[in-house]
Amino acid sequence: MGTCQSDKRPYNPNDYVDKRPYRLRSGDMSKPLLDDPKDGTLFRKDYGEGLKEFPEFMGGLIDDYKRRYPHFVSDFKDALSRKTLSSSLMMFLATFCSTVALGSIASRHTNGHIGLSEYLLMNGVAGMIHALVGCQPLIILRPTGPITLMLAQIYSLSLLLGLNFFTLLAWTGFGVAIWSTLITGFELSRHIAMLTCFAHDVFAVFVSSIYVVDGMTAVIGRLMGSSADYAAPLFAFTIAAALIFISFALSNLRKTPNLFSKYARFLMADYALPLATFLATLLSFFASGTVDVERIKMSDTIEPTLADRSWTVPMFAEGWLAAFFTGIAISIPIAIFFYFDQNFSSLLSQTKEMGLSKGSYYHSSFAWTGVFNFVGPIFGMPFVTGSLPHSPQMVQALTKDPDTKNPDAPAVDENRVAPFLMYFLILISYLSSTGRHVIESIPVSAADGVLIVVGLEGIFATRLWRRLPVLVTPDSECSPEFGDPWAARKFTLLQLSVLAAGWILNFTPLALAFPLVIACLVPIHAYVLPAVFTDEQFATLDGERDHFDAKDNLKSYSAA
Repeated sequence: MGTCQSDKRPYNPNDYVDKRPYRLRSGDMSKPLLDDPKDGTLFRKDYGEGLKEFPEFMGGLIDDYKRRYPHFVSDFKDALSRKTLSSSLMMFLATFCSTVALGSIASRHTNGHIGLSEYLLMNGVAGMIHALVGCQPLIILRPTGPITLMLAQIYSLSLLLGLNFFTLLAWTGFGVAIWSTLITGFELSRHIAMLTCFAHDVFAVFVSSIYVVDGMTAVIGRLMGSSADYAAPLFAFTIAAALIFISFALSNLRKTPNLFSKYARFLMADYALPLATFLATLLSFFASGTVDVERIKMSDTIEPTLADRSWTVPMFAEGWLAAFFTGIAISIPIAIFFYFDQNFSSLLSQTKEMGLSKGSYYHSSFAWTGVFNFVGPIFGMPFVTGSLPHSPQMVQALTKDPDTKNPDAPAVDENRVAPFLMYFLILISYLSSTGRHVIESIPVSAADGVLIVVGLEGIFATRLWRRLPVLVTPDSECSPEFGDPWAARKFTLLQLSVLAAGWILNFTPLALAFPLVIACLVPIHAYVLPAVFTDEQFATLDGERDHFDAKDNLKSYSAA
């Protein structure tokens, strides 16, 4: 996922110049976080490209479009690459299957008020618009797992207060739009650069784990819910397990030099998830005559999930004033979450190690999510935000295979066609009867497997995952990559504690407040970590590479 990689060599104190604890490790790595060590200021006006404060309102948004405009033509020319189709298909399956699963979960948790129809429409329409006019089209916008949890909590709150769910949702979207406008107008997204690997990993694992939990809950739930006939749930388990195994096996072909040609290995790795889904679906038909296989169900018509509901929402229905004030109030923690989710998605997709060459952009995508989250709920649609781990995975899917002949060529085939095609496939799968029939052939258990794969890939890409063995490994056998073993253990346990707090709060009546746990990462990073770790330990555990260098990987790939 591109999060916070580290050079695998022992820490050398001479490599670390600025040893003050408050140091910027995202954005411009050469500038300290404190403007003046004496004034105690934790905020900068300039964190680097795309993360600057401007004197005029919406100056950052205007700057985003000024910097991206010269690349607009090349955004379409650069689509002439085999990576465009493979990335579109891979991310279509990853996004579509998780959207289908989350739409089904939303339908259950809201008693059928919002579900698959709204999720697919919002995902497709909002995504296509952003792919065409957003400054960073590779950011994946969609209804995510946390958004599904929010919708469930909003529905429960509407029942508790006796309010119309859709009216409350619409006014909540209005509140979110207000906060999004202010955040964009004052370039507050730039402060996301304050957070480093500690926060990146915690947030990435938290969001990715939601997909794993959703997928595993569905797979295990079938087994636990079957009192007599275990054939169907066991076969469903087999389908999900086969998809997971095939997907990871094909993805790892890049690291298997003695099997097939290099081009064939890389091609199969590019299409790992689509191929795994196809083979899992094929497997499901072998026993469909003797075992009942549950497949994805889609509506035969284009209509809302809730019967007899019109697409427009009665914003001024009875009790709208209470819905207005309630919506504005609950939009605050929701906007806080969107601030972190959207900006983390942008940050982790645009780190130097990701190899993007057309600039970094934050304000435009955040502004567009504000527009979508205002307009969508007016029609009973879910919110959208930048998606982890899908956004960095989109960049990785478009990353070129290292070229030994031209190592200085752009590392990523950045274009607008790949994400647009992905969203178009999502939308047409809902609008087209043929598309619906193709999608309805996919087993539900395969969709669960896709959720698990996407979530695990996001977790495996973090340093937190790589550092977990330190907790049970003797000091003498610990990797020097993470420096002092005891410091690495404390660092890891702190991250796990924040993760646990987020999940615990998620299961309480205060679930809508879980974004506040994410917000606590700011003071934890600014005050707790420097007090617990020395400067050298902090640099080793929380540092990241200053730049992306494609040459670093050429030797291993050219030898393959």
